[in-house]
Amino acid sequence: MALKPGTITDYDNSMAQAMEEAFLAEWKNAMGDADPPEPNNQMRLMFVAVAQGVVRHLHENPDAFRIDNLIDAFHLATGLKSIDSNLDP
Repeated sequence: MALKPGTITDYDNSMAQAMEEAFLAEWKNAMGDADPPEPNNQMRLMFVAVAQGVVRHLHENPDAFRIDNLIDAFHLATGLKSIDSNLDP
């Protein structure tokens, strides 16, 4: 399955939507009894931009997921070849 950062017009089941849900879930912990904001496109723009930036960065840097294991005299280096996303290259 590809990472789906989301867009304003394709928001469902995206990383941006997950960020919005986490934001609203944590609202009370940070803001106490203040009413949470009503989600709108202006607020969602922030989540979409962050999600797209995260996915683009991961997609462009699969080497960051290299794992080195040293077991006795054996060295095993594994990592990702690529990260599947629905972002245009």
